[in-house]
Amino acid sequence: MTKKPFAALLCAAFGAVALFGTSASSAPVTQPWQLDRINQRTLPFDSNTSFGALTGQGVTIYIVDSGTNLGHEQFGGRALVGIDTLTPRGDDPVSPLSSDCDGHGTHVAALAAGATVGVARGATIVSVRVLDCDGEGDVSDVVTALKWIRGHHVGGRAAIVNLSLGVDRGDEGQSIDDQVNALLNEGVVVTIAAGNGDSYGRYNSCEISPAHVPGALTVGAIAINDAFTTYSGFGPCVDLLAPGGTNSAPVESAWIGGPSAYDMDAGTSMASPLVAGYAALLAEQQPGLCADDISSAIVARATTGVVTAVDALTANRLLFVDTAPVAAGVPGQPSNVVLSTGGSSLGVSWDAPCDGGSAITSTRVALVRNGTVVKKVNVGPGVTSTRFTNLPVGAQYSVVVKAVNAIGEGIATPRYSAPKVRYLRANSYVAITAIAKMGGDLSLKWRVSSGSSRVCRLTSGGTKVHFMRSGTCRVALRTIDDGPAVARNLRVS
Repeated sequence: MTKKPFAALLCAAFGAVALFGTSASSAPVTQPWQLDRINQRTLPFDSNTSFGALTGQGVTIYIVDSGTNLGHEQFGGRALVGIDTLTPRGDDPVSPLSSDCDGHGTHVAALAAGATVGVARGATIVSVRVLDCDGEGDVSDVVTALKWIRGHHVGGRAAIVNLSLGVDRGDEGQSIDDQVNALLNEGVVVTIAAGNGDSYGRYNSCEISPAHVPGALTVGAIAINDAFTTYSGFGPCVDLLAPGGTNSAPVESAWIGGPSAYDMDAGTSMASPLVAGYAALLAEQQPGLCADDISSAIVARATTGVVTAVDALTANRLLFVDTAPVAAGVPGQPSNVVLSTGGSSLGVSWDAPCDGGSAITSTRVALVRNGTVVKKVNVGPGVTSTRFTNLPVGAQYSVVVKAVNAIGEGIATPRYSAPKVRYLRANSYVAITAIAKMGGDLSLKWRVSSGSSRVCRLTSGGTKVHFMRSGTCRVALRTIDDGPAVARNLRVS
């Protein structure tokens, strides 16, 4: 895939409208106007920036951006290293990994979860670095990062991804859209900046990836006086508006250069993380909520009709932080489905999805051959694996998994193709993909247990298993190197 630099495509449209000064201020403002505005329905400001007892504690917000100043005082140790797509290949390397040499990512992260300038003051930030020291990046790096998040995210637990970036839909934007849709299906809330205009005018967000993706929360920007900003992305794909600031009244947040560095910035990049922070508050209160539950509540609770200068194509909805409980919905889509063969059987395991706020009562697993369901099994609450036995060797199947709660049936997985049913024989070499597969576009990382070293070992650069003798080959399968493992006991005859 040809790499497409974001800044070249959108003329830095998703970076700052302007950078204000080269030296950072030494302390944040005591009453950040962006926080004061979103906890009240109308102006004037009341100097109250409280959001009640909720802080987003226990909830992860992934900031996909230029990295994060991990040691900044706004994070108090809550900002963690995620993935850095640039440093390992020598592109604008930073140390520690996923730290920030541009400033944009740090500013965005603190607006989501800073101790005094952010909304979710107890949430965990995971820094996902895809933009370089000039705030530019490649489509392929964003796709890699979003896949990493899908592998890192713990199924069934609410999480938020913020994307203050984008590309024209025609410039390979579909590959980013696909990953955003996968995150949404797996119960992750995705907040997206609506885009900033340039000298040629502002953007219709429906023409930008991933801003146009239904189900994600696309956020435009208002000024300090509640006016729709002249730079903000517009159109029917904008779900709601939030404070983004202007040159004359920008937004202050954390910056690079030290643990107490601050600076001013303005843009839809600043509006989007405020919504991400609100999503984290709702997720803390009801950890089982799915993306649709949280996103729908945020849109429904927005203040309508107060923003001035809004065009006819854009909904007049302003972010309002209301922490009342959200009505329960159906479960999300099970994720990280692992399919494995051995003997005359197929093993199926999965990560339980978000439960929609109502406990999962059962999970239905269907075995499909030639388009027909040939076997079905229902497993009870808390069970995340099953096995189909007495299958003909050489047969090819696919599997569908769907959770159910008291509200109804959740989102079914696609039909995931399983490896062909086969026996595992001693003195043979077998491709790992012929033994176990991950449903969808994620791949498995294999590790053989040290206790099985006399029975089996990985060969050919980890792409094959050498079964040396009969016995049990114990393996651990992961989607990312440090992710949770799925254990498999492979019987070798």
